[in-house]
Amino acid sequence: MHHLMIMEELGGAERWFDRFVAQHIGVGYYLLALGLYFWNPTMAYNLNEYIEEHAFLTYDQFVKEHEEELKAQPAPQVAVDYYRDGDLYMFDEFQTGSCQVRRPKMDTLYDAFSAIRDDEAEHVKTMAALQTETELSNAHDDSCEIPEE
Repeated sequence: MHHLMIMEELGGAERWFDRFVAQHIGVGYYLLALGLYFWNPTMAYNLNEYIEEHAFLTYDQFVKEHEEELKAQPAPQVAVDYYRDGDLYMFDEFQTGSCQVRRPKMDTLYDAFSAIRDDEAEHVKTMAALQTETELSNAHDDSCEIPEE
């Protein structure tokens, strides 16, 4: 949701047709993933893993190709609110395979796109973990050792 809000603040929601197409693709994908989940949950998670991996690779290529331009622009306020100033409890809660608290720098548009890219990598790890029988941990588990600041 926050990635979408960032893109909307950057102008991604200005044209009605773009919003219409994106919303309908989103609903269609949700129904596809839901149907696949009822048929075979592992395949649904596998599909989501591939989608998230593609998103990671796309953002990674984008930040590498446009680094200087992105570093010259400020971070959108919604990104600052989410990554730096907001209630980050749930942000920590959705990290897979690590008890490390992640606080991305959020000064420029480069920082915003890098944080989104890194989120996509976390999503890939989550989808991979959901395809196996594993115990998930998070930064709020008693078993996690979080360094004091």
